[in-house]
Amino acid sequence: MSEELIKAKSNLSKLAFKNLQKWLLDEKYHEFKAQILNLIKNEDWDELEDAFFKILEFGTAGRRGKVGAGSNRINLVTISESVQALANYLKSLDINSPSVAIAWDVRNSSCELSKKCAEILAANNIEVFYFDTPRSTPELSFTVRNLKTSAGIVISASHNPPEDNGIKIYWNDGAQISAPHDKKLMKIAKNIEEFKTGNFDEFVKNGKIKILGEENDYSYIKANAKLSLSKNRNVKIIFSPIHGTGTTNLLKTLQFVGFENIILVDDQMNFDGNFSTLQDRKPNPENLSANRMAILKLRKEQADIALTTDPDADRICVMSLEKNGEVRSFSGNQTAILVTDYILSKKQKDQNKYAELYFRNRDFICKSFVTTDMLNVLAKKYGVKIYDDLLVGFKFIGKKILQKETLGEKFIAGFEESLGGLIGSQTRDKDAATIGLMIAELASELKLKNQTLGEKLDEIYAENGYFVEKTESLEFSGAEGFAKMQEIMQKIRIGNKNFGALKMRDFENLSELDFSTNKKNSFKMLENGNAVSFIFDSEDRRITIRPSGTEPKMKIYAQWRFENKQDCVKIENILSDFKERILNEC
Repeated sequence: MSEELIKAKSNLSKLAFKNLQKWLLDEKYHEFKAQILNLIKNEDWDELEDAFFKILEFGTAGRRGKVGAGSNRINLVTISESVQALANYLKSLDINSPSVAIAWDVRNSSCELSKKCAEILAANNIEVFYFDTPRSTPELSFTVRNLKTSAGIVISASHNPPEDNGIKIYWNDGAQISAPHDKKLMKIAKNIEEFKTGNFDEFVKNGKIKILGEENDYSYIKANAKLSLSKNRNVKIIFSPIHGTGTTNLLKTLQFVGFENIILVDDQMNFDGNFSTLQDRKPNPENLSANRMAILKLRKEQADIALTTDPDADRICVMSLEKNGEVRSFSGNQTAILVTDYILSKKQKDQNKYAELYFRNRDFICKSFVTTDMLNVLAKKYGVKIYDDLLVGFKFIGKKILQKETLGEKFIAGFEESLGGLIGSQTRDKDAATIGLMIAELASELKLKNQTLGEKLDEIYAENGYFVEKTESLEFSGAEGFAKMQEIMQKIRIGNKNFGALKMRDFENLSELDFSTNKKNSFKMLENGNAVSFIFDSEDRRITIRPSGTEPKMKIYAQWRFENKQDCVKIENILSDFKERILNEC
């Protein structure tokens, strides 16, 4: 054993050393050898432990992580293993003339990684449809359906920091790959020892790789435009893609349907994988810091609303300039409420016009189980079905759409609390363009009534109940953090800690424990997953804790219905107290 391996063995966990040793000795990883040896020389054991303590797994949205050397990193090898596994899996299904569409976002490594995906698939005699410039994730989902490809790939790390990247794989229905395909694919990926490849330009010349361009873009934008429910276009909009692909979907959709008064945040319109205008370099529109420039422009221009999107433009943040001069930023839950009420109220006001397009007794909306319960109230109010038995991850909404459409039901809209939503079934992933279009139309109609988005939301709450949601995250980075998350979830499950709740719902085994009787009952979900909910004095007062499937953090979701508006501020203390007890007792 070499001196470097001896040093590594004495400073790393058994699993990390086993993976590192493979990467140093196996010729497949030769291009990373110098980088790994340099980390050993510098005794950067924390980085090496985090890079090798596990094999990067498929989370709620594929594989995502830091770019670099290691089994727990995104790099040309881990990406190639995933894509060769997809090629092998498609071949095993005996698909006639298999094909895959590939899109990529603005991240610095995305072009290189996406071309490697195309080369591997083409070398495996799988037809490739490739976007040669950055596009949004929802356009990829649309393209899979539009071109009827066997699968799709997006190279993106969504709203993660610049050092991250990832791969999301889509199935032929346009939704992110889910059970049983995801588990079968991961099993194949673990056993990939080599992968076929070739030259990108040669594959383009011989037709195995086909370049997608404006014609496909137009089909996607036109499909979005068909969702329009209003002709009013009088709203003044501030828009920023935060250096991402929102210019290719949301901006083009708004312009196509006739919104003319759109003011751009010029400094953030360029594709920039470093997200240079953001002080913390975190392009997550859920964070105030990512929206700072849009908010300043909203105030300066005295516009009505501002819209921002994340790098792959599937998430959207909505902001409104209220009459008191304050900017109101809406959570994903609040945006979902506004959009759902807008669409469903159209049914009620103009039943004959929209009945054939949207609303019949078979129509339904979807939401994840941690998304606002106000949607359940609105669904009941307007007489549509709602399915809320879904884990976090839009792939589960996509799966529910497929499941219900085969039974003759029609999808209207689906939402997640983290700024994600979709209107219409032309795409099977969250899409900032469709949500942004609905918000722009709603804001235009409200402006005619001298009403703001904030006033409309307050009106909905006053009529239907005060549903308040708040999410916090606990950061657990590296191998030690990963182990701590598992430990906390295990203690919660086996310790029977009630934290003052009446019931505990375990989504891993789909069982519910009643603390007053100590009896267990089962409940139904579309799929099981790693999450636990505590139900307090009613079903609409609960707190959920779950490890993120794509980031090194644990998320805590508080969902609470209050009797009056004044009590809504209590959500802060409720969540803070729960988080403190979790940390102290687990």
